[in-house]
Amino acid sequence: MFDDIFSFGKERLPLQALGFYIVFFIIGISLAAFAGLIFAAGYEAGLVVGGVIAFFYCIFLCYLILSQKNQLTTAFAAFLFITAFLAYALGTLGGLIPVAYLSTIKNLKS
Repeated sequence: MFDDIFSFGKERLPLQALGFYIVFFIIGISLAAFAGLIFAAGYEAGLVVGGVIAFFYCIFLCYLILSQKNQLTTAFAAFLFITAFLAYALGTLGGLIPVAYLSTIKNLKS
């Protein structure tokens, strides 16, 4: 379930994608909370900072997976916009759903 979790070019099985989602969700929440502690003065400002971090974190992971699998020039590139929308609306919880799916697609480099 957690084999080669940081290998972004690996074609994962659905159970491995779930493990990928869980690990990167915990990392994303930790990054957002840490950034909120550093850059925010209050609770509301911390929510905004955490939302911004979650947005860019999910888009970065999506781009990283697509580029490692050489899928940026295919229709899967539309997942960047889907990820951006879900990350904006739901934070890391929603933004990592398409990212976890992208971890299951075929790697064109091999």
